[in-house]
Amino acid sequence: MNLEEEELSTQKIFQGHLINLDVRTIRLPNGATATREVVTHRPFAAVVAINDEKKMLLVQQWREPVKRLTLEIPAGIIDPTDASPLDAMKRELNEEGGYHADYWAEIGQFYTSPGFCDEYAHLFYCDTLTKLTQKRPLDDDEFLTADWYSLKELKKLLAEGKIVDGKTVYAITVWENMLLTGSKEN
Repeated sequence: MNLEEEELSTQKIFQGHLINLDVRTIRLPNGATATREVVTHRPFAAVVAINDEKKMLLVQQWREPVKRLTLEIPAGIIDPTDASPLDAMKRELNEEGGYHADYWAEIGQFYTSPGFCDEYAHLFYCDTLTKLTQKRPLDDDEFLTADWYSLKELKKLLAEGKIVDGKTVYAITVWENMLLTGSKEN
């Protein structure tokens, strides 16, 4: 059975700085029509940054949609000025953590929530970190703190429900798998 849906029309509902919202009329595989609400979002890059003590860098920040502080891996939208997702990630590691890395590897890409959104993520791994004496400033509306966590601490935070960000849950799983297999690339 062909499960593909055919887009018949799109109505633009909202265009914002970070997201757009469209309502699409689609033809279902059985020939009937339906609507889909679709959020479009620019792609982003995120990083599993590991220091010499085998700890992962997480940032803590307020997330208004969920009305709470979250612990997350460093991440940021790929700006039009970035030459590549890796360039965006290097910028974000500097801004959010104040670090430069000598070793980088892209370890995966994924959609964050394909049921309603086209947001696409590039996940990187980096180590061999150097603390920068001059870090780039955060965005004007960005306030966060950064700290390092061992895998044991991360698993405890997960079990306690203190890490709720999907990309970070995925990143911890990827890092644990890398440690189990002895691989830097997944």
